[in-house]
Amino acid sequence: MSAAAVYTGFFLALVAITFVVPFLPPAQLIFEILNIPLPIESFLGVSVATLLNCLINGFIWGIFAAAVYSLSKNHYKRRQFRPLPAPEPMHVTNPEPKPLDWRADRYPPAITISKKRDKKEQEIETIEGIGALRGQMMRNRGIITANDLLRAGATRPKRQRLANEFGVSYATMSKWVHRADLLRIRGIGSQYSELLQTAGVNTVTYLSKRDPHSLWLQMKAINREKKLVRKTPPLKKIENWVHKAKNLEPIIQ
Repeated sequence: MSAAAVYTGFFLALVAITFVVPFLPPAQLIFEILNIPLPIESFLGVSVATLLNCLINGFIWGIFAAAVYSLSKNHYKRRQFRPLPAPEPMHVTNPEPKPLDWRADRYPPAITISKKRDKKEQEIETIEGIGALRGQMMRNRGIITANDLLRAGATRPKRQRLANEFGVSYATMSKWVHRADLLRIRGIGSQYSELLQTAGVNTVTYLSKRDPHSLWLQMKAINREKKLVRKTPPLKKIENWVHKAKNLEPIIQ
């Protein structure tokens, strides 16, 4: 049923009722408030005043009834609940345990690791001290590259968890993570990273603050004594490393 039908029904009903009860409000009340004199003429034997009362009452009560009907109808529509979807069938399975992913919420990294790997990223075994056995252990837990290890061990608590997980000391794990940080600079391989650490340069942040010439002299002296690399890198290369380190964002905390 529409609001127009409600209006029509109430209009006809109030016209008929007012014809029987001419003084039914609000028509008569409106004339009195506005001080409008009612006509005394008649039409077809019916008082014109009565006809006006009938039409005014029918119009006003019809509008009121249609408005109430429309509001109640809209309210009812808003309160209707949608049917709940049928529950999906449950399948009880025993899935194989997934390898630990260091990028999961359990160990949130300092920087999100992208799923797309750069071809220039170095494999985890590139880090001096990580052999094939521990490299495979790390791969089984989602640490594939040196950058993965760097982000997984970016903070002290994370490095401690990694050390406990892989059965090494905190100092050893920190050394691996620091070497992974140095490997971000192109040209620093596994042996050069060890030589830099021996010279007191553990991270990219430390490298960015060193004077290239003094660092070069220190690395020459250390390598002459310990023979860590076949040849000490030239001064120009170290200057390039320091320059690149200044443009890299620190990751290790």
